[in-house]
Amino acid sequence: MGKEDIYEVYKAAPEATIIASHMEAVNHATLTRKELGEFLRAKEMNQRVLVPNDGESYTF
Repeated sequence: MGKEDIYEVYKAAPEATIIASHMEAVNHATLTRKELGEFLRAKEMNQRVLVPNDGESYTF
């Protein structure tokens, strides 16, 4: 799933909080956390799309 795919999910689920996980794993190495973060800020999506660091977790 690339950043444009995340954008489509974001638009399709306006009430959802989205967690983009497994960043920088071997099969996702084409999109870095930094690159995704820049994209999210540019699209003003960074309030609803979370990108956890390795070992980070969320409680809702």
